[in-house]
Amino acid sequence: MKKIVIDTLGGDLSLQEILEGVVLVLEKGGEYKPVLVGPKKAIDDFFSARNLEVEVIDAETEVTNHTNPMTMLYEQDSSALVKSYKYLKDNEDAKGLITCSATGCVLVASIFHLGLRDGLKFPVLGAILKHRDGKEFLLADCGANIDVKDVDLDKFARLGSEFIASYLGVDKPRVGIVSNGKEDGKGNALIKSASKILREDETINFIGNIEACDCFNNLADVLVCDGMIGNVVIKVAESVATIVASWGECKEIQDGVAEKFDYTNIAGSVLIGAKKVVVKAHGAANRKTVVGCYNQITKLLDGGF
Repeated sequence: MKKIVIDTLGGDLSLQEILEGVVLVLEKGGEYKPVLVGPKKAIDDFFSARNLEVEVIDAETEVTNHTNPMTMLYEQDSSALVKSYKYLKDNEDAKGLITCSATGCVLVASIFHLGLRDGLKFPVLGAILKHRDGKEFLLADCGANIDVKDVDLDKFARLGSEFIASYLGVDKPRVGIVSNGKEDGKGNALIKSASKILREDETINFIGNIEACDCFNNLADVLVCDGMIGNVVIKVAESVATIVASWGECKEIQDGVAEKFDYTNIAGSVLIGAKKVVVKAHGAANRKTVVGCYNQITKLLDGGF
């Protein structure tokens, strides 16, 4: 049976909240089996009390937002994140990983403990978001790669196009670059230089600049940017959604906003370019997020990504 590894530590919420999500996954059934990495006794006690059995890899050390990626790499082989990656790499039947651990550590571990596809120096962190009309798109990068070059944005566009074609079945995905104006020539030096490369790249369907106000207006299937801009786009969207959902008591509006922008509903970001599928869940992931990330991985795997 194909397996999906779940790092149960590293999130903001309790271990029990993550395990409750695993219970929902087990209730759903299917051809994939979760393998949990974390404190074995606590996990075994939790599931035995519910007459359920899961495979557990014992790990007590947690990677947090305060963990230096290099410290994790060289001094924390016993951490849940590192053990998760090693299990993923060493077991052919392990097909994907879900983790809430710190983004920087997840990125570094993917490079050194899992490996990347040929020709890549680092993966791109892509977030699957929804346009105002409900159709999905990819924002890449959304927080992992802050300082990038123009050629990196071209790689993001290629990887993102391949991802969206597999995930959504889109033929010739539209690629846009996030800028401060839709006109050609707008943007900083990086955006201008990257736009020239993207326009000349015949392997992608580049449509030009996309202003922040149009990011969610279904003008592109893939939006490329550096991790700083991407993270700001996501965080502002989350913040605005929270504000709008708090206005009045119209349940239809609140549910609609939550369905499109609540991180518990949109699962996690995908490390595109790693040798196996890795989903980075929001640090405050809850049981719904676990299910969403699990469904996300199975959809990717079933789609041949």
